[in-house]
Amino acid sequence: MLCVIGAGAMGTALAVHCLRAGTRATLLATELDEAVVDSQRRGQPHPALGVPIPAGVDCVEADKWNEPLGRAEVVVVAVSSHGIDAVMRRAAAMAAPDATWIVATKGWDDRTLQSCSEVVEALMPAGAAVASLGGPALAPELVAGVPTAIVCASRRADVRARVSAILDAPTLFVATTDDVPGVETAAAYKNVAAVAVGMCEGLSERQTESVVVHGYANTRAAVFAAGVLEMTRLGTALGGRAETMLGLAGAGDLYVTCLGGRNARFGRLLGSGETAEQAMAVIGSTVEGIGATRAALAIADRLGIRLPIASAVADAIDDHTSPALWLTTLADLHEEA
Repeated sequence: MLCVIGAGAMGTALAVHCLRAGTRATLLATELDEAVVDSQRRGQPHPALGVPIPAGVDCVEADKWNEPLGRAEVVVVAVSSHGIDAVMRRAAAMAAPDATWIVATKGWDDRTLQSCSEVVEALMPAGAAVASLGGPALAPELVAGVPTAIVCASRRADVRARVSAILDAPTLFVATTDDVPGVETAAAYKNVAAVAVGMCEGLSERQTESVVVHGYANTRAAVFAAGVLEMTRLGTALGGRAETMLGLAGAGDLYVTCLGGRNARFGRLLGSGETAEQAMAVIGSTVEGIGATRAALAIADRLGIRLPIASAVADAIDDHTSPALWLTTLADLHEEA
């Protein structure tokens, strides 16, 4: 039996995919998922995905986790990084001690700066079966069955094989690696870089000259490349491998986030002149890049490395600096290229 904690877009998409791949899944809704539970009861579309949850996926309210979670052999964690510690403390008390944990949450814990798998492992018995997911996978496309490739990272080969067998399907290829810090750093920092790329596109909306009809494409490309460089700088400092940042978990995930993710949309709104509060109100859901930016800067300060993109995004979020100002010195972003 498989449970997914979190009935948001990604949690629901993974539950739907697992059902399609042959594993029945139960969605464990959090207190923030009441609208999803209500929609399922009424047979209405999922609020974030726009399609109904299939009949084979059960959705359980936040106060009814105990029975399904206690029976689950596999538990997928798909809540925001902001709330993962509190959710995991509750779930750990109910779950079977030998369950396999698949961490789909991307980011760092706000308070401890731990990666999401570190949060999970800290609450599990020593040597627990824990894997992290990364790579380019937009939730609506997972639900639609669009061909997708993701990465499963675990230090244990048996866990990588188990998770791959569960998720692998004709429309989903699962690459595996033991580079847990590389995959998790890439998964978190791509949200920071996507905000910056989105800011460039937003700036183009302030211009009227025909020369910018491509939406600051030159600038976005330069910032995208700088984002991959910074991701690599941070990831290798945390023990990851550079090739991980250049593959699906890094450049691949950043690319798809820039094309269709909330973080890039948030950046576009900042670049077009909205404040962070206004942009978040428009989006109406969690923007992981905000917390990831602050966490990345705190980690970088501890490690003694520079992250100019994260600094620029933080300034734009705090309204200290116009997004246009930091683009006057692209050289600074690529000084260590």
